[in-house]
Amino acid sequence: MSRAQPVICLDVDGTLTDGVRGPVLPGAVEAVHALRTLLPVRLVTNTTSVPYPELAAHLGTEGLLDSPDALWTPVRVAKDALLDRGHDSGILIADPPQRPDYEWFREDPAGPAVLLATEAHDWTVAALQPAFRRILDGAAFYTLTRNRYYRKDGTMVTDVGGVAALLAFAGGREPETLGKPSRLLFEAIARAASTTLSEMVMVGDDAEVDVSASIALGLRGVLVKTGKYRAGDEDRVSPRATAILESIEELPAWVSASLRV
Repeated sequence: MSRAQPVICLDVDGTLTDGVRGPVLPGAVEAVHALRTLLPVRLVTNTTSVPYPELAAHLGTEGLLDSPDALWTPVRVAKDALLDRGHDSGILIADPPQRPDYEWFREDPAGPAVLLATEAHDWTVAALQPAFRRILDGAAFYTLTRNRYYRKDGTMVTDVGGVAALLAFAGGREPETLGKPSRLLFEAIARAASTTLSEMVMVGDDAEVDVSASIALGLRGVLVKTGKYRAGDEDRVSPRATAILESIEELPAWVSASLRV
């Protein structure tokens, strides 16, 4: 039996671009194009604030995305998983610009699911109470991500993980994560690419979510020292990164040498 082909999964914000819709990092376009001559490339982002079609169009315009199907976000996983489980109704915690991505989710205060999709920077604790009560009463609890923070306009801001932690603590139940580093996400990517988790490489600037957690699932994880990376991040996680690079510019050479392609 022939070996499954490796697939390179690239984080976006902080790895390829400076901000979700910010400028492309130096050498990123050239690196992505070089990688595509070697192996299939997928862009795998936990970005939740920009609707999928808008994000795909932006990344295509910047020369980073060659097909919308090559972009994976938590929303893609959420739709498939929740529809399959009959959990496509309930309480949606999302900001107005995000809502076009959730037309498949029917809002019902007594529905079977609570779906957290926003960092909730403009929300109040009072606005989260209906979701808390549904979790307390037994509704399925999903979060798009568990990231702690990200870089926005040059400074660190809290991510969806903080809101997920608040609701989990108060409701007494941990949410199921649908984005990185969810097994659901990576197994969906593997199926679509006809490969296996052990043949996938996740590359990103988040030592915990992009790299260490992916390695725990059986992937290889490569940390780049751009974006939210802070000195010493690689020493604060276990398992440790498969490789540590200064930036995405070094990745094609590492792939050629390490994956023998």
